Amino acid sequence: MDEIAELRKCILFQELTDQELGTITQLMSTDAESFMPGETICQIDAPGDSMYLVKSGKVQIFLPGDPDKIVLAELGSGKFFGEMSLLDKSPRSANVAALEQTEIFVLTRKHVAYLLEKEPKIAAKVMIALARVLSARIRVLNERIQSALSSE
Repeated sequence: MDEIAELRKCILFQELTDQELGTITQLMSTDAESFMPGETICQIDAPGDSMYLVKSGKVQIFLPGDPDKIVLAELGSGKFFGEMSLLDKSPRSANVAALEQTEIFVLTRKHVAYLLEKEPKIAAKVMIALARVLSARIRVLNERIQSALSSE
């Protein structure tokens, strides 16, 4: 499957035309990075200037804990992670490791800056999609908090 079809799986890029997706693929690492099962992709508190899109495989996002880690999410093909550090320039907030052989695309802060300056129409579509996803995640967290408070 070509890179445009792979990127179209991601909700951030579903509203883009093939030409706009071509621009994104030119910016991103054309060779997807590969990770073996158990291999760390991101580590909590590490600097972050990029986000990742799962091309194939599966990753686990988790917080280290003693004795057990706290699993925040498991993401497969078409999903993304690392966007918080990309946007706010803060360190990574969780660990991410490959659960199986995984390939990822990388979108850096430099790529986003280029889109904002040179391709504002594409940037707007991607940022609106990202805002929707982040809003949905916040709503889910709010529901979990409400549920936890109600069960006390």
